[in-house]
Amino acid sequence: MLLNDSQIFLDLELSNRDEVLEFISVQAQQLGLIENQEILLKDFISREEQYPTAFQEGIAIPHAKSATVKKATLFFIKTTENIDWNSPDHFKVKFIFAILVPEMEAGTKHIKILSALAGNLIEEQFQERLFKVNTKDDILNLFKSVEMEVV
Repeated sequence: MLLNDSQIFLDLELSNRDEVLEFISVQAQQLGLIENQEILLKDFISREEQYPTAFQEGIAIPHAKSATVKKATLFFIKTTENIDWNSPDHFKVKFIFAILVPEMEAGTKHIKILSALAGNLIEEQFQERLFKVNTKDDILNLFKSVEMEVV
């Protein structure tokens, strides 16, 4: 299972991209999913500097292929306000799917997760359901189709 309720955070008051990435890094460390939160944050920022991961207006998919990640996992964050993601398109995001993958799975699991997630996110019906989520169960139910494609 890539996503469980301990990795879903709703209505957070975070104000910018780096604050979101730091929050995810801290939570991943506390949940025992990574070895070192500083390394994960550095890997997230490094990836963002290559090209920002704002997928479209409202949605970002930050991802880190990192030696500190113990197993492939996801986090979902919904912020209270749209935040600037430093993207060239000036997208502001509110829904963040963060992908954490061990470095050795960069070419396999990472691509599979990103492909399944992006494929669902371009579907209008999936987006409509996403924009209406209010509970962790809403997210877990929505994410079932993505999870089935990855397994």
